[in-house]
Amino acid sequence: MAPGKPPTHSKSPTGSNVKNVVLGDLLFKTWYQSIYPEDLVAKDTDRLYVCRWCFRYSCDVDAYVKHTRVCDNKASPPGTKVYEHSGYSIWEVDGEEHKLFAQNLSLFAKLFLDHKSVFFDVASFLFYLLTFSDPNDTQNQDCRILGYFSKEKMSWDANNLACILIFPPYQHKQLGKLLMGVSYKLSGWEGDGGLIGSPERPLSEMGWRSYSRFWEERVARYLLLGSQRQDSEETQLQQQDITSHTTTTPEGSKRRHSTESMTVREMGLAVGMLAEDIITALKSMGVVEPEKSQKKRKAHQPHSPDTNTGADHGVQTVKMRKSTVLEWAKAHRVALQDPVREDGFLGKWAPKSPHEGP
Repeated sequence: MAPGKPPTHSKSPTGSNVKNVVLGDLLFKTWYQSIYPEDLVAKDTDRLYVCRWCFRYSCDVDAYVKHTRVCDNKASPPGTKVYEHSGYSIWEVDGEEHKLFAQNLSLFAKLFLDHKSVFFDVASFLFYLLTFSDPNDTQNQDCRILGYFSKEKMSWDANNLACILIFPPYQHKQLGKLLMGVSYKLSGWEGDGGLIGSPERPLSEMGWRSYSRFWEERVARYLLLGSQRQDSEETQLQQQDITSHTTTTPEGSKRRHSTESMTVREMGLAVGMLAEDIITALKSMGVVEPEKSQKKRKAHQPHSPDTNTGADHGVQTVKMRKSTVLEWAKAHRVALQDPVREDGFLGKWAPKSPHEGP
């Protein structure tokens, strides 16, 4: 097996072309090269055996079997459990405290990630493992690690996620959305006022598709369920504040539509997303109504003698109907229930009871 101490290298290891991996009782092909040490994993290795509890690795099946009998992480992953719901759990692992585990996990993940550059310098990262134990099987409390995401302990770019991977045998089960949702929840609770975060760029092609769909669903849930006036038929989103407008009926009387106005910034604060990600989602969803030719409206905004508001200048407004958003959600089979349950968080992230102070 891999050594019990973090590996050190006098020179950077080259990529090893591992063709297949055995993870527990699963055998599957790799997608990319990783940088396993050449003295432990030879080039053009046909089969690499990886412990599914700690990710230590070996090309020798006998050494692998021997290790799995005594693995220290067999009972549970390292770190602290921060979330649990319906058999799924998420464990927070400090890369500095569990260096070897984090390094081995990173090396394994590189076999399935095209863009990944951190393998050995893991001390500045937190790793969040997604595990599953069948809640109905009381006799077998086996804990399987299905994937993970990592994030920097301190990101100057306000990134709430650095790397994410659901292992190939467990993909296409909506588990990536669970991890993305948790990353946004945690960043929203960080510090005094929370953090408006986004994943680290650049995103891979697969990562971009996954995040675009995640953002679309997150925005749809907010527009349908999360606004303060849920009975509004129309939702008006703009980049600067603007009052609701009136229209004239054929009889000449003015009728005020039930509308809701908000800025992109306000919506971003509500859902914890960057404005650019919200705009990406709205454009991709195709729910914005086309602009109609109409007379220029005056924005009834208060003017301050010390502030130049610019009146209508620069005000960009888009209009959406909740019925259109609902149709989009139905067409794409979007569950309006958030996949992340706030009552599932544990420890310092657990929701406070009404009797607890701030």
